[in-house]
Amino acid sequence: MDLVHDTSIERADPVFVTVAGDTYQPLIQSATASRIELDLSKFPNGRWALQLDEAFARRSAPAVILAHGVACLAVAWWAQLSPRSYLRSVQGAVFRSPLHVGFGQAPIAASASTGPTQALPFASIVASEVTPYVEQVLALADRWGSRFVDIGAPEAGHPSNRSAAGTDQEQTLLQYIHLLDRNNALEPTVVAGPTIAMLHPRS
Repeated sequence: MDLVHDTSIERADPVFVTVAGDTYQPLIQSATASRIELDLSKFPNGRWALQLDEAFARRSAPAVILAHGVACLAVAWWAQLSPRSYLRSVQGAVFRSPLHVGFGQAPIAASASTGPTQALPFASIVASEVTPYVEQVLALADRWGSRFVDIGAPEAGHPSNRSAAGTDQEQTLLQYIHLLDRNNALEPTVVAGPTIAMLHPRS
C-alpha cells in the first residue's frame, strides 16, 4: 500500500485527537498544535468520523496525529475507511497506550474493536509500557503496520515488533511521543483485556 506521508513530516504540526469526557488530557504546549475532541458516546452513528473528515479533508498544512487510549482506535478506524484524499495532510500518527480504556469507555472500545484492521496509510508509532497485555499491543501494531516502542525503557532498549531499523518517518515520529504526557497524572484508567476482539496475541 502506498503511504500518504512525505518528507514534510519533519515540519508537521501536532494535532491532538481526544475523547469528550475523558479525564486524560495531554499537555498541549506547542503554539502550532490543535485539538479535535471526538464525541464517541454514540460510536455506531459515525458522527465522530465526520468530525475528523471536517478537520482533515481540506487541510493543507502537514499534520501528525497524536492520540491516547480509545481515541487511537477511532483514528485508526477513520484512517482505514476514509477516502485517501482526506488523508493527504496526515504525515503520520503516534498512538499512546491504545489498550488503556477510561472508566465508562468500555462500550466505546467494544464498538471500535469491530473496525477494519488493515495497515494504516501513513507511518505510525504505537507507544506503550510493557504490561501483561504487551502481546496484544504488539499484535495491534502489526495489524496497523505501526512500529511499537516501549516508553518505559531507555531509548537503546526499546523492544519493537520490527527487526529492521526504523524508517526516517518513524524516527521523526519518536520526537512527538513526549507531547502525549499526561496533564492529569491521577487519571483512573483500566487496561482493555482479551475481550476486545481485534486485539489477539500474535501466533
